[in-house]
Amino acid sequence: MTDIAVASDGQTAEQAPSTRDRGTAVQRRARIALATMLALLVALAAVAAFATDRLYSSAQNRYIEEAFPLRSYSRDLLIQMLNKETSVRSYMITANPGSLGAYDAALPAARADLAGLRRLTERRPEIAAEVRNATALVRSLDDYFRKQIALVGSGHKGQLKAQTNVLDGLARFGEFRATANALQRDADRILADAEHNQHRTFWRTLVFVLFVAVAAIAIGAALLARLPSRIGSLYRREEEARRAAERGDQAARSLGHVEEAVILLDHDGTVRYWNPAAVENLGVAEHDALNRPIAEVLPEVEAVEQAVTRTGGSGLTPITRSGSEAWFRVSETRFSEGRVFVLRNVTGEQQLEQTRTDFLATASHELRTPLAAVYGAVRTLRRPDRELDAELDERLLTMIEQESERLRAIVDQILVASQLDRHELRLDRSDCDVDELCQSVLESARIHTTAKHELVLDAPGEHRVVECDPARLRQVIANLLDNAVKYTPGGGRTELRIRDDPGAVRIEIADQGVGIPPEAQARVFEKFFRVDANMLAGVGGSGLGLYISRELVEQMGGSIRLRSERGKGSTFTVELPRSAAV
Repeated sequence: MTDIAVASDGQTAEQAPSTRDRGTAVQRRARIALATMLALLVALAAVAAFATDRLYSSAQNRYIEEAFPLRSYSRDLLIQMLNKETSVRSYMITANPGSLGAYDAALPAARADLAGLRRLTERRPEIAAEVRNATALVRSLDDYFRKQIALVGSGHKGQLKAQTNVLDGLARFGEFRATANALQRDADRILADAEHNQHRTFWRTLVFVLFVAVAAIAIGAALLARLPSRIGSLYRREEEARRAAERGDQAARSLGHVEEAVILLDHDGTVRYWNPAAVENLGVAEHDALNRPIAEVLPEVEAVEQAVTRTGGSGLTPITRSGSEAWFRVSETRFSEGRVFVLRNVTGEQQLEQTRTDFLATASHELRTPLAAVYGAVRTLRRPDRELDAELDERLLTMIEQESERLRAIVDQILVASQLDRHELRLDRSDCDVDELCQSVLESARIHTTAKHELVLDAPGEHRVVECDPARLRQVIANLLDNAVKYTPGGGRTELRIRDDPGAVRIEIADQGVGIPPEAQARVFEKFFRVDANMLAGVGGSGLGLYISRELVEQMGGSIRLRSERGKGSTFTVELPRSAAV
């Protein structure tokens, strides 16, 4: 036998490729193709990491290093100048040097804010003009404040002259407020630019990623086409199933841990995905939402879509669940198979903004009324053509004194509320006879009430002693009595009751006034909340009295609660622990 045989195709057996050689060739080609695919995937990961870094850096530079400091400095500068203006105006009215405490504290803070704004102009030259304008206006206002302080310090005539300059100060402050608002708008523009750059980077990265993915798919398809059909078919099915399972599992796990509500809809508006955050925020279980029209699951969907349409991609809208209203920032993404809604709960931010708005509205209204009365009385007294009238002069001076005391009380409430918020208020605790304190408060209240209001002390039994801050407890009871009288405009009986409880003393202030609606009773102790917010009934107030009263009572180890019925009056109950020394 010979070692050389002829193959059917005319080649020798040594020349014909063996099965092992074919397998080796296939493996070699597969390794090359897989190596190329791996390189492409590495490039894909690198580009994704680079895009993520660019997006993060853009947000970091534009928001944390530019927009946020600009907004913070300009807002704080406005607050500091408002503190200056309020403090100096108070000094102009009262001539009390103690009123300048807030002014002195605001001077270095305002300088620091201006320095911060000037530093920002190095990164943002386009705001330099507004920063220079703000600096000039601050200097102008400071010169104005110093002149008014000097005038008031020179004596009564100087104080009167300073008070005539109030409108000039208001005009200057209005110009400064407009500049500060312009800086706030600059911050918003910087954020808008950041969002635009991030959007552009995202789409560029997406195009590149798609190109690399297409190349990888082409290589994989060519590789599979050269493999035996059976192995290729099995491999494709296994690989596709594995990748689909991984993508689905990763997406489900990721969306299951995000804080935003994510809702996936198909072309018909049917819910196909409803993540846990949607269950928590919207109050609808996943099994109740899936495979149902979104209009049935979320009746507010039309308002959500309108919010997105109005803003061109991201809008703000309220959604009511279980009788309470929550605010959501909504964005929408459309793709070939449907669309995705992402809802982020911003109720806390909305409430904070509402609190700020309420404070400005309340403070401006409550301060404007007594200031107008004082200003009108002073202008009347200073009229050169007015004949001397001792009785009229006494009434006008009494009005000035009363309205100034009202201004002082409002400012004191704002300062105390600020100290409570910063946990800076310290109580001077000692043993206090509740009966004597209540009797004293009631006698003082009777001086300021009319004959149609009857104030009665109901305190059977012996004297009761609690450990508290007597001055602050007096403030609480006086405030509750004042509220009882104000909200009993037609007159009536207001009782101040003192009762014994096991280990505690209970103080009740009960009136026969208009009462408080049930829907408002849970909020009466909130800061700046007023039952008659629009003062349609003619009852003013800063909205801070009950908030301060609750905080003070709780710091003294007690509690305060309300019982009221519309049209039948209200009863506020303060409960304090008895003194351990008694």
